[in-house]
Amino acid sequence: MHSKKIKIAFFADVLKENVDGVTYTLYNIIKRVPENKFEFLFITPYPPTDIKNFPFPVYICRYVRFPLYQEYPFAIPNFDKNLVKRLDSFKPDIIHYTTPSLLGRFAVKYAINNNIPLTSTYHTHFMAYIDYYFKSVPGLCAFLKMVARKIMLWFYNKTEKIFVPTTPIIEELIETGIDKQRLMIWGRGIETDIFTPSRNDSSYIDRLCGKNTKRILFVSRLVWEKEIKTLIGIYESLSRKRSDIKFIVTGDGPQKEIMKKKMPDAVFTDGLHNGDLSRIYASSDLFVFPSITETFGNVVLEALASGLPVVAAAQGGPKGIIQDGRTGYLAIPKNVEDFCSKILRILDDPVHRDVLARNSVEYAKSQTWDALCELLFKTYENVALMHKPVRTESAVLEMQCI
Repeated sequence: MHSKKIKIAFFADVLKENVDGVTYTLYNIIKRVPENKFEFLFITPYPPTDIKNFPFPVYICRYVRFPLYQEYPFAIPNFDKNLVKRLDSFKPDIIHYTTPSLLGRFAVKYAINNNIPLTSTYHTHFMAYIDYYFKSVPGLCAFLKMVARKIMLWFYNKTEKIFVPTTPIIEELIETGIDKQRLMIWGRGIETDIFTPSRNDSSYIDRLCGKNTKRILFVSRLVWEKEIKTLIGIYESLSRKRSDIKFIVTGDGPQKEIMKKKMPDAVFTDGLHNGDLSRIYASSDLFVFPSITETFGNVVLEALASGLPVVAAAQGGPKGIIQDGRTGYLAIPKNVEDFCSKILRILDDPVHRDVLARNSVEYAKSQTWDALCELLFKTYENVALMHKPVRTESAVLEMQCI
């Protein structure tokens, strides 16, 4: 048994709060760390806004910025001479990485070289992203998938435990060639005191959308890979058929202005947080989510907790969250008419919608961050306990060759 605190060096490409679903998950973990059992060191190129009040030490590694992604610094840890010294002085028992990036690669190499067990959370649906952007160029798409598969196998088959949010994603990773013994379900939680039907505010939503309208909500980063082309198609199709439906788009991103032009009667709000966001969820009638690149889909769980039935694409993470016909419906990916048919099935039957809403809240209440974090920390303890320090020459040789 570990009598001392278990030390975890946590490599995160982004540690700034409220950037995306990854940081949302990370901050929910951080505030539940049992500090009598664990000590963390975070390594990142993108630190918290208020680093002085962050509860654990943060090492800001060297980074570069690229012209098209100025807001995201990219870690270049191999050029950071002090990083190894900082890790050596910290003496981690476990190394955790969030992304198979240059920072993640450094984490894996350091772990192998020092015989430290690796854990990881699987956040990014790489194959789906490649499909989305390159499917129209089959040869290039196949090549990129081959490269991505090799990278994923190099990372994940060296990792003792990979925390994967849904069963469909686990099945895809096994098909890729990742050892199923390394994979374990670790979903995402919801704060039901924040996202709750009690946040419904009829006067607020009436001011936003007008009275006697049926409100369809979409919450996301406004980027093409969230399948906003399908969302625009749904908007156009329903707008031709009905005058009582109002779309609400909450979020920000590079495609926002294009969406405003394509969806002129929709209500656009900037990215909202906690109180304001929970109010707009609970005051809407239905949540639509056509994205096919999700490993989970935090917004789907937020909607369910708010008593909002969901119509989502039957692919990726949401496929493992939505109980088809019980908490919402799964639609054929990219099929506008199938989405519209299932949306109208809910909106035109208030009794059915109320049943779906009650089921949604019931399901969300079983998905608590406290239970999930307890499982995570217990797994960390088991990994630290079971790891046997056996350093092989082949591991060292592999390190030198990479």
